[in-house]
Amino acid sequence: MRTLGKVSAILLSVAAAAWSAAAQSRTWTEAILIERLNQAAEHFKTLTANLQYTKFTQVVEDKSVESGRLTYNQDRHILIEFLNPEPKEILFTGNKAQIYYPKMAQIQEYALDKHRSMVEQFLLLGFGTPGDKLRDSYLITVFGETRLDNRVVLQLELTPKDEKLRQHIHKIHLWLDLAAWVPVQQQFFEVGGDYLIAHYTDIKVNVPIPAARQRLSAPRGTRILKPRGSM
Repeated sequence: MRTLGKVSAILLSVAAAAWSAAAQSRTWTEAILIERLNQAAEHFKTLTANLQYTKFTQVVEDKSVESGRLTYNQDRHILIEFLNPEPKEILFTGNKAQIYYPKMAQIQEYALDKHRSMVEQFLLLGFGTPGDKLRDSYLITVFGETRLDNRVVLQLELTPKDEKLRQHIHKIHLWLDLAAWVPVQQQFFEVGGDYLIAHYTDIKVNVPIPAARQRLSAPRGTRILKPRGSM
């Protein structure tokens, strides 16, 4: 029995040493991160995921939560279907955004003009974003590996290089799933203390997207309004 105990202790010691060596050998540098993101971006085409947005407003110390589903297809159509607490759908196509309110039987349409790239940058930040593009737009700090949703993730901090953008969002945290190289979570820190957390589950990359999930579900003839002060 003593012999078995000694053998077990030795095996555990060896396993711990091997794990420690492996952990120490996987040191994430910005260069390695950029290379892996570039590789992942080459194969990224479509995306579906469940999402939950948590918005914290510091002035009133209030948290509001919305949940739904995100779909992105090869034609760069982005559809967000919110289910709770109020059903609504947001569709981004080209330089246009449409918000469908089922209870109001109404679609509000906005011209994005030059803001389409910014919309994509935040809605899809880390989803198929090439590493080179990320480095061009942000100062990158690699915090290292941790766990989230029982996944091994790499946590990053991004500081926007654009001064105008920093006046609104001064930093972003990303948690990248190291198996799929897509975000499990994003956190946008606004100037003034407010923040938005986007949390993703049931993430599927490069799956076929049905036609019904590439457009609003509004019935034909739904009233379309174009409010003043478009984006």
